[in-house]
Amino acid sequence: MPKTGVNNTRLKQQNRGLILQLIATGECSSRIELAQQTGLSKMTVTYIVNEFLEQGVLEEREKMQVDGKGRNPIQLCISHRAPKLIGVHIHRERCSVFLCDMHLQVLKKLEYQMNENVAEEFFPHIFRSIDEILDTFPEEKIFGIGIGSMGPVDTLYGEILTPIDFYGLHDLEVKRKIQTRYHLPTYFDGECNCAAIAEKYYGSGSDCDDFLYVGLGNGVGVGVIVNGELYKNGTGMICELGHTSIDWNGIPCDCGNRGCLEKYISSDIIERRLMEATGDGKPFAAFCSEMEDALVKKEKGMEWTEREKKMDVIFSDMTEKLACGLISFCNSFNPQRVIIGHEGWWIPDYYLLQAEEILNCRQIFRKYRKIPIVKAFFGTESTRIGCTGALLTAIFNGELI
Repeated sequence: MPKTGVNNTRLKQQNRGLILQLIATGECSSRIELAQQTGLSKMTVTYIVNEFLEQGVLEEREKMQVDGKGRNPIQLCISHRAPKLIGVHIHRERCSVFLCDMHLQVLKKLEYQMNENVAEEFFPHIFRSIDEILDTFPEEKIFGIGIGSMGPVDTLYGEILTPIDFYGLHDLEVKRKIQTRYHLPTYFDGECNCAAIAEKYYGSGSDCDDFLYVGLGNGVGVGVIVNGELYKNGTGMICELGHTSIDWNGIPCDCGNRGCLEKYISSDIIERRLMEATGDGKPFAAFCSEMEDALVKKEKGMEWTEREKKMDVIFSDMTEKLACGLISFCNSFNPQRVIIGHEGWWIPDYYLLQAEEILNCRQIFRKYRKIPIVKAFFGTESTRIGCTGALLTAIFNGELI
């Protein structure tokens, strides 16, 4: 329970943030809708909207009517003059820096591959990329900078701690160094937490208050939304679905545990197994596409080749283990939905339906409700686009407007 009160100024900022959120995410487009949705008086809504119009954050546009007579209604939209967001996504394979608007439409993106040589100048590379963004759009106002990073991270201090296979880099004070250099509001979180926020505001989680975002890549990350907000605690440490053990006597993990989920179902592990089974050097996404074609053949009653049968065994095994890991998390958090993103977005729907069936046969409330498994709205880009998530939350909470 909160231990501090909320003064009138703070309430006003929260109301401003809420109205901006409803317009930016497309839930409302008129003053009447805003008043109905928020419970605020029409006068209060009009006052806040007029402020945003004067500041260039909102603009009014005619909404074309398909049928009917009379004047076209006027709708409220985010203005092209509204402040923009800078996003920084840090991953062991590549880093991205981009500028986007409040609809998360990317206006410019700079991306570079990570390797040992790049890692030696980790911060200079990030700084050069942000500098180029700012130099390219000198007239744009900027709300702030959002940073999303692979784990493990400390979200309280904005640090990357001791990531595995990150070219010896560790204990990186990312938030402090970027904020010190640019003097802009700077927010930091784990990449799957950021993706969960983006999916909550704009994507596959926009119509529910409790869900898990699961990012399958060269690890298995998770972002947890509870009661419409990102789940966090006072330690600054994030949830680690990938290090949920599904076999106490299983494969040793770099974290010190055994049988961790990511040692069985991360995309690089599955890719390696598929390569060994087929003798083919395809990437994970290409194997998923090939399996999609094989499933179409099966629907038409055509026989699978030996190669396709071997691939099916691997995908089915991955499905079972994914469901096994999800069951424990679902029993703990009782989500309405599970959203699969990052490279997991490539997995054929057939196997995600298999995982959904297993999950709903074993989760503790199976007699009372079903938990669907769906794909992320932002596809493979959820973690990258979502790295502005913590910044967006601050804006929509009224902290920066």
